[in-house]
Amino acid sequence: MFHRAMLSAALVATGGAHAAQSVSLLLPVTYEFDTSVLHKTKEACKLEDKLAGDLGGEFLKRAGQPRTTSTTGGVVVRVSITGSGGIGGGGWTGSKSLTVKAEELKDGEVVRTRSFVRKSRGGLAGPFEGTCGILEGISETLAKDIVDWTGVETDGAFEADAAARSRARAEAAEAAASDAK
Repeated sequence: MFHRAMLSAALVATGGAHAAQSVSLLLPVTYEFDTSVLHKTKEACKLEDKLAGDLGGEFLKRAGQPRTTSTTGGVVVRVSITGSGGIGGGGWTGSKSLTVKAEELKDGEVVRTRSFVRKSRGGLAGPFEGTCGILEGISETLAKDIVDWTGVETDGAFEADAAARSRARAEAAEAAASDAK
């Protein structure tokens, strides 16, 4: 009975935290300058679409919904690509990087800003990975970084399920230990 009361209290507290700070992604993701990324890379890789998809997916994974919007009402995160490093040729021509700027807006006013930079050579498959493939991997990592920065936590229901499974394992271990005595 005590465990159920604690679980209910945790769910209510988690639900309240999510309701107080519902953060959405402002679409579309844009380039800050036309020269932010080489034209050829821009055309081939469609980084703005990939980053928007990765961010929406990360919000979906953590909050249970993609949380995307096209208006600046409420709390939104506006993301723009500010630069890219490395030339074409995949992993053979060295590491690639992507720099983005995330701005948190509340009712259209910028509250805070942060730049994120990630680079990669493509891992073990790097020499065989194309430029777009390497940049797509960087995009996925940046999406996690940005959603972490927004403070959006994993969905409360998921956390409650994980806590219940953890408690059940602990109780089973205690029961097994007392049976062994």
